[in-house]
Amino acid sequence: MNERWRSKKKPAALDARFDFEDFEILRAFLDEVAEEAERLEHHPNISFGRDRVSIIIYSTSDELSDVDHALAKAIDEGYDKVMKKD
Repeated sequence: MNERWRSKKKPAALDARFDFEDFEILRAFLDEVAEEAERLEHHPNISFGRDRVSIIIYSTSDELSDVDHALAKAIDEGYDKVMKKD
């Protein structure tokens, strides 16, 4: 998992911020996140503006689980994918 993710214990969560120079790329990233969230059936909280996306993955238990880390990894991979398009 990328070092951009911060871990929190109460409540158990991972959070990260992603920056973009282009809103079109940001939108493509949100599509990647949505696809992975659906695939893993684990949906993060997302907020975004014109040039940034903030994501919080809340665990469904008291501790971070494999699915939390899998979603964070998939989100990182989606970010890498859209950033290589430009």
